Amino acid sequence: MEDAEIIDTLDHPNNSKTERSNDIPENLKNLDVEILGEESSEVSEPVYRIRPHLYDKFKPLSAKEVIHNVLFDQLSTKTYNAQDAVQWTKDIADTIKEKIKELKFKRYKYIINVVLGEQHGAGIKMGTRCIWDAEADAYAFDSFINDTIFCVATVYAIYFY
Repeated sequence: MEDAEIIDTLDHPNNSKTERSNDIPENLKNLDVEILGEESSEVSEPVYRIRPHLYDKFKPLSAKEVIHNVLFDQLSTKTYNAQDAVQWTKDIADTIKEKIKELKFKRYKYIINVVLGEQHGAGIKMGTRCIWDAEADAYAFDSFINDTIFCVATVYAIYFY
């Protein structure tokens, strides 16, 4: 009796692969689907590389120029407003991230930190400590000051092994 049940199960029409492939819902037939895992046009880096080539290393001077331009473009015409400052910091960080990615340093991950405050003439102290590979990882920063705003933006570039 058990053998008959197994045979019936194997012969069941739902187990046929040909019927399943034709059984696609109408709303999914015209979907534009990208299959992940296919070969890409980019050549992947060897996974055994633990240091970037000299020409692939993060260049802090190029990043500092990007930071300087973004800060000047975003803040030069603004006066400090506490409610708007929250969104300004997010916008500045996003813009810096996109512009740094356009520099196309291979296998780097980025951390962008933006500090923005009202200019009162008082001082501010900032410090950072990182545990990283000094030969491959780097950072760049720049600051902006006008009559009402001060802003410091830092990009940390971490080489992804």
